[in-house]
Amino acid sequence: TLGRGEVELFIGADSGSDFGTKPFPKVGKIGGADAKNNPTKHTTGWHTDFQENFTIQLSGIKKWTLRRGNIRHPIRATTPHYCREASVVENQLKVARMSRKNYGFEYDDNNTLGEEKEIYLYPGDVLYFPSGMWHKVESVEAGVSMNVSLMGTTWASLVCNSLQHLLLGQDERWREVVTFRPPNASANHSGGDDGVARLQKLLGELPEIIRKFTTESGGAISLMPPALCYPQRRSGEVEEEEEKWIEELQRIGEDADSDVDEAASDSVCIDGDENGADMTNEEVDEADHMTWGIVVSLDDFVGPPGWSSDEPSNASLVKNPLASLIPMAIVTTPVTGSDIPNNGPKKYILNVNYAGNEMCESHVRVVLETIDHIDLMDWYIGCESKAIDAGKLYCEVKGLVKSTEEKLDLSRTSSDERYAGSVPPTALFYYGYFSWNKK
Repeated sequence: TLGRGEVELFIGADSGSDFGTKPFPKVGKIGGADAKNNPTKHTTGWHTDFQENFTIQLSGIKKWTLRRGNIRHPIRATTPHYCREASVVENQLKVARMSRKNYGFEYDDNNTLGEEKEIYLYPGDVLYFPSGMWHKVESVEAGVSMNVSLMGTTWASLVCNSLQHLLLGQDERWREVVTFRPPNASANHSGGDDGVARLQKLLGELPEIIRKFTTESGGAISLMPPALCYPQRRSGEVEEEEEKWIEELQRIGEDADSDVDEAASDSVCIDGDENGADMTNEEVDEADHMTWGIVVSLDDFVGPPGWSSDEPSNASLVKNPLASLIPMAIVTTPVTGSDIPNNGPKKYILNVNYAGNEMCESHVRVVLETIDHIDLMDWYIGCESKAIDAGKLYCEVKGLVKSTEEKLDLSRTSSDERYAGSVPPTALFYYGYFSWNKK
């Protein structure tokens, strides 16, 4: 995935409830109540978010006041309503001023565009407000609302993270820790270890690395495989889980109409189990096992409408340098202590574009299950272990390589000839292991 989301439930109270009756600090608007104008009404002061937001009013009534901000696609929020710590102000301002040099921390005409607009949300209403939109919220009637915040990946992050993955696998020098020893720092290194010169040399090689990646290794499609552009249709099982989740939200809204405090104490989890917090360790382990990755049949996979993996004319097969295959058995055997039976389907884990973030989370991760293509998949994994490009080998076997300089220097076996000349299964194109490069 190229994004993530958060779901929050908000309990809004009016002046007749216990919320907001305690005194608030004099500086700023803290804790969700506007201490200056109405200390007994639940209010969130002016601020912006960096996420794309959808709010769903489940019960009660809220008044939203909105005004356009003058920074498009912000990467940090502006939160004068929440905190006055100097570090927070500095962090938000330095990032905002990358886009607008005179940006301030307060809600005023300097940071906004246009006029204020007021909107009232009633039960069942849904409001979308984009990132960077200044807004404040007031509870007119006690109730519950749900906010869905979506955080996508910027083009800059996608390119830079992918480039990091590429460089880390390109040359061990890129994996070295940054060090610098000043000249004459020791007798053994009288010339010093000039980190700036080392960096300059690496940067000098960067244009050629990027050129080869964009022209010979898939370029953009290796960064954004079809799985990220053409989503698969949802299965009936997923739709059933979504219906359960919607029913749970409706129940919460009904409870909130009669008792806001009771709704606030309800336990909710995404998979529809209201008692999720009380699950045993065994149940948690089982849930983790059941949801650990998408399992796709490699043998009968059909791509979504509007997408095709058919080989174009005058095209070469490209193996994505950001993708890797791992047999499931290698991953599970050390954990379970038992081998997976040799008969029956075999599973493989495909990860794409994962070394550009601290947690090594994959942009695409899928478990591929097959009976018909076991030998072929094992051969692809063997090519990876020998640093052989299966895409280039396909082009050589098919006679698509015209220049002798491009031919692979290896002694092919009969299995190489057999598997290298096979068009890969459709799912490997969809999930980004292979692609076609039109010449």
